Amino acid sequence: MRFLFSAGSGHSHIAPLLPLATTARDAGHDVVFVTGSAAARFPEAAGLGTVAIDGAPTEASARYAREHPLDRMRTLSRDEALSEMIAYYLVGVGAGTRLAEMRAFVRDWKPDLVVSTLAERASVLAANLAGVPYVMHAIGPPKTAEVMAAAWEVAHELVRPYGVERLPPRETVPYLDIWPDELCRDGAGWEFPARWPLRPENVLPTGAPRPPVLDGLPYERTVYVTAGTSHNTKPGVLEAMLDGLRDAEVNVVATIGRDGDRARFGDQPDHVRIEHFVPQDQLLSFVDVVVCHAGAGTILGALAHGVPLVVSPLGTDQFDMADQVVGAGAGLLAGSGTPSADAVRAAVREILGTPSFRERASAIAGKITTMPAPADILDRLKAYVANDS
Repeated sequence: MRFLFSAGSGHSHIAPLLPLATTARDAGHDVVFVTGSAAARFPEAAGLGTVAIDGAPTEASARYAREHPLDRMRTLSRDEALSEMIAYYLVGVGAGTRLAEMRAFVRDWKPDLVVSTLAERASVLAANLAGVPYVMHAIGPPKTAEVMAAAWEVAHELVRPYGVERLPPRETVPYLDIWPDELCRDGAGWEFPARWPLRPENVLPTGAPRPPVLDGLPYERTVYVTAGTSHNTKPGVLEAMLDGLRDAEVNVVATIGRDGDRARFGDQPDHVRIEHFVPQDQLLSFVDVVVCHAGAGTILGALAHGVPLVVSPLGTDQFDMADQVVGAGAGLLAGSGTPSADAVRAAVREILGTPSFRERASAIAGKITTMPAPADILDRLKAYVANDS
């Protein structure tokens, strides 16, 4: 079979797809990964054939900013703001500016199946136009049909110039779901109701040895601080997280990203170490709490290692994910937007003093390990394509 995987131009959007993509390649299938040129190095590093499709988003992005000014977005509810951002930016701009080139590639390469994500809809539209089956691969929690309704209206507009009035129903389109059921609310009307659980192999413990960054730290317990790869340079976020732990009797390891500036944090006490990058799979097995921005990769990684979280969401669906962590009893909220140093300090103290947080995180970790492996899902996908043909 020929598999086309497609994701947006960010490591956090690409990494969740790599286990299934490499499993398909290792099983002898033809696999190509399509993403933006700025992120092509990530699937290439995994040994996957990679194609860069960027489109020309400058004019479309400017139009989006004019039609959806920030002041107006601030007046919307969380769900309304998320719905508009997905519909008019990720679909209208992201898919709209890449559709023609993606359609041409799908037509010429002739995949048997397209595997895409919520944040990359050009390949979904191109698959529909070419009559190729597609599936959706999670990069975070599933979205409701209500939140995604506007995105589908924009998608219908994008395909009309190609002679398609409306895209087909999606009730039977598989959604490869890496998000644990323990975090999802019951009774939601999902955008893709045919959810197939898929173990998130990229965040599982690997048995890596204790990383050298932890050597010589003075305290028994350790806190990992991160704002991911998209928000690590936002002023005040990491500063507040570190200020909250500066005088606490815990070791602190903070990662600020390869583009982060250590100088902005000034001098730190001996129990605080600031690094540009430490692989999470090396660090998470040796920490007691994660303090973060409620990004999907960090949440999933921490819970896969049984580590509770202090979350301070900054935007998009991070607010929902933070609520899910708190609702599952696996963490605490330390404010929304720029976190409060006092709130971070208090939340870390409460988690370290309350065993139930670690117990709930460990229970979720156990459930994650029992989710179907990529090889199992690959077999189901082959059957899905055969039935669709």
